[in-house]
Amino acid sequence: MIQKGLNEHAENELIDQYIPFIKKVTSGVCKRYINPSSDDEFSIAMIAFSEAIHKYSPDKGSSFLSFASLVIRRRVIDYIRMEQRKKTSLSLDYKEEDRENMENIAEVSASFQDYYQGMEREYRKEEIHHFQERLSLFEIQLSEIAAQCPKHTDARVNMVKIAKTIIEHEDLLKILMQKKRLPVKQLMEYITMSRKTIERNRKYIIALVIVLLEDYQYLKDYLREWL
Repeated sequence: MIQKGLNEHAENELIDQYIPFIKKVTSGVCKRYINPSSDDEFSIAMIAFSEAIHKYSPDKGSSFLSFASLVIRRRVIDYIRMEQRKKTSLSLDYKEEDRENMENIAEVSASFQDYYQGMEREYRKEEIHHFQERLSLFEIQLSEIAAQCPKHTDARVNMVKIAKTIIEHEDLLKILMQKKRLPVKQLMEYITMSRKTIERNRKYIIALVIVLLEDYQYLKDYLREWL
């Protein structure tokens, strides 16, 4: 009902119920105590939690709180990154007016750059952690995916096509998500590929389905060439 926009009161109650969770996730990103009444990051996190409520789908397989944590962390990191860009821009503008501060401004800019890179690492770390949680539901380890990745580009492209086929057909996706197994027999009705090839790449295909279903910015960048 909340996702359909039919019960705003219920949405507000749900958000209020999870304020401790929202604070905890936000504090984890910011690496400090978050004051709900004064920190803009908390406001961003609240909006992100509402976004998660409206975008969450149990068909993707992950729990709501796992999905909400990913959305909150992403939005808060985006906000921090935007604010730091503003500060960098102001510093560079000031540099033109006062050349004597050139070295200091360069140091500030370098410091901000280090901060950006740290946030990017945090972003990637969060995605990988969430991805590992999803894989564990299928009893798959991340190391197994790397080992099973096809060596040839054509083969990888074919695996992506299979993953997309599963996502496009509700019956296939339902079996995969509910029974936690690749629906090989049913899949053969939609593609022309040997059963042996599909079975050999089973874990890799499941991993691709998860990546395509989720809002993974960095993991999708790794696969963009074949997507």
